[in-house]
Amino acid sequence: MVRSPPPAVLHTAGVLTVDAARSLLIQPPGEPSDPARFTSGTLFGQPGIYPQGPPMAPAEGPEPSPGTALEGLAELIAPDSYRRAEELFADRDLRERVPEPGIRAALLALADGPAGPVVDAFCGGDTPVLRLGFGEPEGPGRVIGVEQQETDAARRVVNRRYASEHPGVIAPSLAHALCHHGAAAGNAEEATLHGLLAAAHTWLLARAPWLADLGTELARRQNSLTITLLNARRPGSSRAAFRQPDGPGTIPGGDPNLQCPDLWSIPFSTQGGGGAAGVVPEPVRASLARTAPGTAAPVPLCYDEALGEWCTEHQGEGGWFGPVIRAEAGITLGLHPRGGTVGGDPRGDGPSGQLS
Repeated sequence: MVRSPPPAVLHTAGVLTVDAARSLLIQPPGEPSDPARFTSGTLFGQPGIYPQGPPMAPAEGPEPSPGTALEGLAELIAPDSYRRAEELFADRDLRERVPEPGIRAALLALADGPAGPVVDAFCGGDTPVLRLGFGEPEGPGRVIGVEQQETDAARRVVNRRYASEHPGVIAPSLAHALCHHGAAAGNAEEATLHGLLAAAHTWLLARAPWLADLGTELARRQNSLTITLLNARRPGSSRAAFRQPDGPGTIPGGDPNLQCPDLWSIPFSTQGGGGAAGVVPEPVRASLARTAPGTAAPVPLCYDEALGEWCTEHQGEGGWFGPVIRAEAGITLGLHPRGGTVGGDPRGDGPSGQLS
């Protein structure tokens, strides 16, 4: 398993005040300081967003043992959440359903972030996907998918290509996979779940900034979805959303053929959705509510344009996807300067400096 840096070289992200975070986020998106954090070249037919970056390769080494997986989990969650996560990690039912320690740690790393309701539903047996393992998914470029020759409709596999990755970079893809409608999913569902993936990765980057610099293929894939979400901001606004049609472009200095205003505009799927596949599962609705303030209107019931409009109007505030979380993650990815802004040092102390 790829390990985090030793404490002496960990990033010290500090804590921004809300006002300082907003002052960073209202600036137009600029070129990232290091394109090597993002995808390059062509991977399984898909071009990288920053072609000038170095070649990509997956992590090497053995799969995490139970001990190293727990160590990885402890690096990603708050201390007051760790005891419960440790209990779930050892739970017999969860071990039977998710036997590989690295995947189990990745799942539990999401529990106190924006995708927490999806994890709770999975642990309670209330998601379409009930079992997880490593394997060879249909489609070699998929991070998680149906295994080749699979007969269990409720099982998904994490691509064995990524078996040595840190749980922190596997985790975001689980936020996408557990309530996914499979081949029936339309583009609104794909955009929404890729957005939830990126919001989960944003949360983890704010917690564990060193994830941005692991340099592995999967880490760079997750960073590349996350820059697309974080830069989906209307000019002059500090809020980011899955759907932001007025955005000026999410990958400044990147491949112009891949430039887009937001995740909603990316052609993830040619399916129309609709029917049962058009309904937003309750765990996803609860997770989306965490990307908006508590005063937001209820999340729409279907994957459709109304949901996209809800995202545009409401996302970008609240405790799990507010300005401080997004600015800290953006600093970690090299999207904003670390240190000063026009108004002075953006970091501060006191109640307004909490991760919100």
